[in-house]
Amino acid sequence: MNGPADGAAPRRWPVTGTGIGLAVLAAVSYALGAALAYPVLVALAIGSAAVLVAAGCFVTVRPSVRLTRQVTPDRVTVGEHALGRLHVRNTGRRPSVAFTAVDRVGPETIALDVRAVAAGGMRAVNYPLPAPRRGRIPLGPLTVERRDPFGLFRWARRQTGDDVLWVHPRIHPMRPLPVGIVLDYEGRTHENARLGTVTFSALREYVPGDDPRQIHWRSTARLGTLVVREHIDTTEPTTTVVLDTRADAFETDSAFEDAVEVAASVVHTVEDLGRPVELHVIGASGDGPVLDRLSLAEPDPDADVALLLRAVDRGPAGGALVVVTGTTESGLLTRLAEQRRRFRPVVVISLAGDAAPPDGGLRRRPGMAVLTARSAAEAAVAWNRMVSGDAG
Repeated sequence: MNGPADGAAPRRWPVTGTGIGLAVLAAVSYALGAALAYPVLVALAIGSAAVLVAAGCFVTVRPSVRLTRQVTPDRVTVGEHALGRLHVRNTGRRPSVAFTAVDRVGPETIALDVRAVAAGGMRAVNYPLPAPRRGRIPLGPLTVERRDPFGLFRWARRQTGDDVLWVHPRIHPMRPLPVGIVLDYEGRTHENARLGTVTFSALREYVPGDDPRQIHWRSTARLGTLVVREHIDTTEPTTTVVLDTRADAFETDSAFEDAVEVAASVVHTVEDLGRPVELHVIGASGDGPVLDRLSLAEPDPDADVALLLRAVDRGPAGGALVVVTGTTESGLLTRLAEQRRRFRPVVVISLAGDAAPPDGGLRRRPGMAVLTARSAAEAAVAWNRMVSGDAG
């Protein structure tokens, strides 16, 4: 990711609060010294004024530079660091003076000391970009600063150079979940069935019980024995992952963060196998890469159960349904159990915090499983036990 930076107008009054204080001190000292005929105060005033003049002259020597930021990578996981690389180009005809480049990273600022750069030359400064929290972190603007050693004056020129650092949720190792419902090719066409997914595979000899409509008469006449067409379904069942964002479904903010990590881990596991997966974040847009969307997920005080169930209904039938929430309220589980006619299996993962059993909980019923865990790591362990059949 690159962010070019173009110069903007400098501040009109570069004097700092310390500089104003020293100027006031010089003026008051001189006035009192002159009025009281007290030479020490006059000397103090003259000395303060001299310091102010020297500091002002120091700041008037300003760098003519252009800054460019490069961020690698532009997407990281919580707790990792991205590498910021600041490219400094001296656009002047003389060597630039040393200065400070300030980059804003979200609500924080990073100050970088840049040494003198030769006329027309380049210099690169590397610095870490921390990512302690999940989210979309705006970077910039970049600012060129020049301060005197006493902190009396600060000249600053704001430059553009805005970028974005995406901080994705952690991914926990999870085993793939067997998904899909055995389809009845002779049954009634379902409203959710996809067109064009049953494809001719091969011809084989007729056996009793085969559908006579599948007899291939041309091959039968040529071979002298009944031959039927064999078809396969080319549809891969889609795993639907729904992240509950109802604020009242989670006891703590950390429980919601764990839920986001679990949803990200399930999606990552399915995608890693090359299988189709759909993510639905309650109350959020469905646009953009999955992990970017999870980076933006926040508890929603206006979301309700109806919104959650509508998200479930949007998932394509025939695959697995995974609902990640923070509660095991019986009413919700009953409504989700009804989805077993459309999905197989249905898995509910509840990040219940301290209310969960110390070693995690697993409840099974035909076509449905309910996992309860205190953290995302515990949920991943319980999931893997469920998939391998070691529990429940």
